[in-house]
Amino acid sequence: MNAPLRAIQPLLEIGEAGNEVMTSVTHPVAVFNNNWSATLSFTVSLGRQGVPLHFYGPGAGGWSRYCTKRSVCPPVTDTDAFLPWLRSRIRSGEIIRVAPTTDLIAYYVSVLRDEFAPEIKRTIPLVSELETCLIKTRFATACERIGQPVPATFAPESLEEAVAAAQQLGFPLVMKPNSHLLVALERGRIVYDMDELREYYRPYTLAPGQTFLAERYPYLRWPILQRYIPSARSRVYSVSGFKDPHTGVVAASVSCKRAQWPPDVGVSTSQISCASEPIMSTGLEAVEQLLSSGIFELELLVDGEGLLAIDLNPRAFGFMALDMALGNDLPWLWYQSTQHQVSPLERPAVRPVMEARLVVPHAVSRIVGTLFGLRPETPSGREEPHASISMLGHWADPVPMLMSNLSSLRHPGGLIRPYIAAARVARRDARRKTQGARLFGGNG
Repeated sequence: MNAPLRAIQPLLEIGEAGNEVMTSVTHPVAVFNNNWSATLSFTVSLGRQGVPLHFYGPGAGGWSRYCTKRSVCPPVTDTDAFLPWLRSRIRSGEIIRVAPTTDLIAYYVSVLRDEFAPEIKRTIPLVSELETCLIKTRFATACERIGQPVPATFAPESLEEAVAAAQQLGFPLVMKPNSHLLVALERGRIVYDMDELREYYRPYTLAPGQTFLAERYPYLRWPILQRYIPSARSRVYSVSGFKDPHTGVVAASVSCKRAQWPPDVGVSTSQISCASEPIMSTGLEAVEQLLSSGIFELELLVDGEGLLAIDLNPRAFGFMALDMALGNDLPWLWYQSTQHQVSPLERPAVRPVMEARLVVPHAVSRIVGTLFGLRPETPSGREEPHASISMLGHWADPVPMLMSNLSSLRHPGGLIRPYIAAARVARRDARRKTQGARLFGGNG
């Protein structure tokens, strides 16, 4: 963890033993509570540096050893109630800094950008940038404008338009939300034929209190259709890091998503660090042009000899604990940038190979795969990890870690069913491949 400390000398002094010691960290951070990885990573990062953490709403973070204050707030997904509430708390001075832990929180902060003090406002991207990152059709258009390839994407607003788009894309195809601003928990699905498309293609059901967003972005209620890239199952690369609005990207790393929930379209349950200058340079070139500041994670798919951009998260992300373990303490860099410019970190010549896991979904996927006779997919040519860590919390703060992991078991059917469905498809495809090979060998 020594690398990030070089960027924050104004707040450090050297102790008698030669160790760097934190001094006078008094500026609190508002954390909107939940049981998710990004929130717990923010909690551990800032808490162990002595930053006061004020938690709002229910969730595991409020039980953290680093929590200095707990308060109530409207549900974050109730935009109509939450946004005015947040504006009033910022104006009153109760909330000064907000941890950007979810799409909605990052978006709200951007909408209220002018309400913040100048030193904090400079670190908050414009609403137009957040829309480019968080709305996939806008992201695809922006990538095409800067010369970054993306998968073929269609945004139909009726079943008839969806059928026409599917005829151009072919099957299987990806059906997923255009943005998680309106449908935060919906992940999408793989559609294998026209019958499935007709069965599942419909507007998403909105949560109560979404009038503001629904009126501003009515087209987000409809799923988008995207070309399916086979490497999406086990070879999605991420370029993640932090960008200071004045000094540029100050920390970055490359990792690979090895497994996810739900399969093909979900959040990472196994993320392994790797080294690839071509992937790093491709990702950073896109980030430099699309996002002015903050924590970021750009996802890239391998397609033949090229890389396709599929997502850009302008906020804390699920496997951020991996970046922290590798020496890029992104929440801490974010906190420092709200006080002064942050200098680029020295990139180590060699980094250890590490893997971050969402323990419960990762274990479930292995068990289901074993029951269906499937072997775990391991991308070829990549070194196996020397160590693994949990994405969800840290042993230094055990109560939130335990509560968050247990919360993933509240709906066991919803956790297990996608893995069973994916295992059945994988076993069917494996049998077809085996039968084809036998037929080919017999004809040979």
